[in-house]
Amino acid sequence: MAMGPTPRAEALRWLEDAEAHSATYQPRLVGWRAYILAELGRFDEARPLLTEALAQMKERGMHLQVAIWMQQAWDIEMLAGNHAAAERAARQGCEQLERLGERSFLSTQACSLAEALYALGRYDEAEQWALRGLELGGRDDLLTQVMGLGVRSRILARKGQASAALALAEEAGSLARTSDSPWIQGDAALDLAEVMHLTGDRTRAAEMTQRAIECYQRYGATARVARAQRLAAAWASGSSPASG
Repeated sequence: MAMGPTPRAEALRWLEDAEAHSATYQPRLVGWRAYILAELGRFDEARPLLTEALAQMKERGMHLQVAIWMQQAWDIEMLAGNHAAAERAARQGCEQLERLGERSFLSTQACSLAEALYALGRYDEAEQWALRGLELGGRDDLLTQVMGLGVRSRILARKGQASAALALAEEAGSLARTSDSPWIQGDAALDLAEVMHLTGDRTRAAEMTQRAIECYQRYGATARVARAQRLAAAWASGSSPASG
């Protein structure tokens, strides 16, 4: 029996139709299309589209939107495995938001930067930015909390603080399950999988990795599935996160 289109594929089709029928050019629609293309693994299409959208936002004086949308640039590069480019995008977004005095989005961008730094093996910097993001974000800022706690849990695991690491990773997982977002739930499960791997529970690490993959598959985010598989392979081979 043939499967129907995934939610990501349906969203892409909806955006393409909205752009085609819009009377004016809407850079945010183009930006969202770039983001979804990246989740489908079509990075060569996603990057120029997002660059185009950001250029149009700058031309229209949408400086805050440009800073906020660096989050999408970060996500595209993280999914592509280009962690150095992801770090540059997140850092640029943080710097722009700081100049504009915007703090609510800065909390999430700080955690994004922490995630990129962690992937590059720069754990001390990653911890600093994760703590900053958590400090800036409120307890009801779900994405910031899940991301920040996830980074901190993995760093604690690398320091040998297994109990504290598992507690933070499980807290992030509990928060993620209050969301209806499959990718937030998947990312929290993947973070917990890495903590379990680092603390020696390889069986549960494999189970949590599979849970993350199932979350991503549920809405057709093939690039997130591929990233989870890369990370799991890197853990199994004893490589660093950056090589994943």
